[in-house]
Amino acid sequence: MANDKKTVSRPKPQPSLKEELEIERVINFFAMSLLEQSTVDEVLWDVVRNCIARLKFVDCVIYELDKSRNILIQKAAHGPKDSTAGTIYQPIELAVGEGIVGSVAQTGKPERVDNTALDKRYIADDAVRLSEIAVPIWHNGSVWGVIDAEHPRRGFFRPHHLTILTKIAALCAQKIRRVETEQAYQQVQQQLALNNRRIAETKLLALRLQMNPHFIFNSLNAINKFVLENESEQASLYLTKFSKLMRQIMANTANEWVSLNNELAALNLYVELESLRCDHQFNFQLTVSEPLNPDLVRLPPMVTYPYIENAIRHGLLQPNVCKPTLCVNCREQDGYLVIEITDNGIGREASAKAQLRGLTAHKTYGHALTEERLQIVNEVYDVNAGIYFTDLTRPTGEPAGTSVIFTMKLKQP
Repeated sequence: MANDKKTVSRPKPQPSLKEELEIERVINFFAMSLLEQSTVDEVLWDVVRNCIARLKFVDCVIYELDKSRNILIQKAAHGPKDSTAGTIYQPIELAVGEGIVGSVAQTGKPERVDNTALDKRYIADDAVRLSEIAVPIWHNGSVWGVIDAEHPRRGFFRPHHLTILTKIAALCAQKIRRVETEQAYQQVQQQLALNNRRIAETKLLALRLQMNPHFIFNSLNAINKFVLENESEQASLYLTKFSKLMRQIMANTANEWVSLNNELAALNLYVELESLRCDHQFNFQLTVSEPLNPDLVRLPPMVTYPYIENAIRHGLLQPNVCKPTLCVNCREQDGYLVIEITDNGIGREASAKAQLRGLTAHKTYGHALTEERLQIVNEVYDVNAGIYFTDLTRPTGEPAGTSVIFTMKLKQP
């Protein structure tokens, strides 16, 4: 009767208490260190550096698997051949299945080689080392890459090293997953912001195109008046200034931003036309305070026009206004461009009542358009532009006109 042979399975050696404490300390250190990394490259370089510093390895490399080519590409390395700048200029490439690293990538199982001289798979890099350890990095259910370390002393790597590297690989994969999720979220946010910006810029263009015919319409009314009254010289003078104004408007409204100098040139021409139309019934003062350079400062075109128009038509050209005067002052204040438009007309309340009673035939829509434009400009360019109104009063409490202030962060080319 033949003797039965029983196969006795030997239990895997358990780490000692000292080794367990070392494993816990090392893993905690790696976990805290990886928290500070924000890109995949930073994660990989942090791991290889700390493997050398904390585990006393001589050489540590992380390979990433290029599944399209079935090739492992060296992504980070620390040791005698490392780059202190965090860049590998001539990365090593290994085919899956080639060498110990390639075998780990192929099987997905970690390996610890005590004597590389006896392993035909071993491939020497910059120097022959007698011990090697390699563990896979698992990510989304497949091998993402391999952490590989070598040491010149035979049998240097112990079972607890394999445990540590396997846990480090898991931490690495977890951090890579988090980084990729954050990057995907940021890309979605950037694309959303880009789409919103394009929508806003398209809407801004539409509003600029609305302002252009609105501006032209007001000037054509004045020309029509002279033609109907057979005032040929005035009509000719007006047409000359009007053609110049049209060229300025076309130049300004073709751009999202214009120089303050060009904006004031258009406004000055418009005020001259209005003054001609109403037989010079009001005075006009335009000042640019130092050190503001109107050639360098930029602002949205025609943004102050509706308030000039309102000041003239609904404030100054009304009955019982003594010495009607329109003042425009441009200055710099605390890093902001400030344009103050002041008139000594009948005031906003009296003007609103006059419109309700039908005493004023003309109604402007430029203010609503300008506010919408400024809202979009702020969303797209973050210049904190705004319009602020102040009702001026005399010591007796009677209306003394209106002050309109446009402010915006100084924008220069």
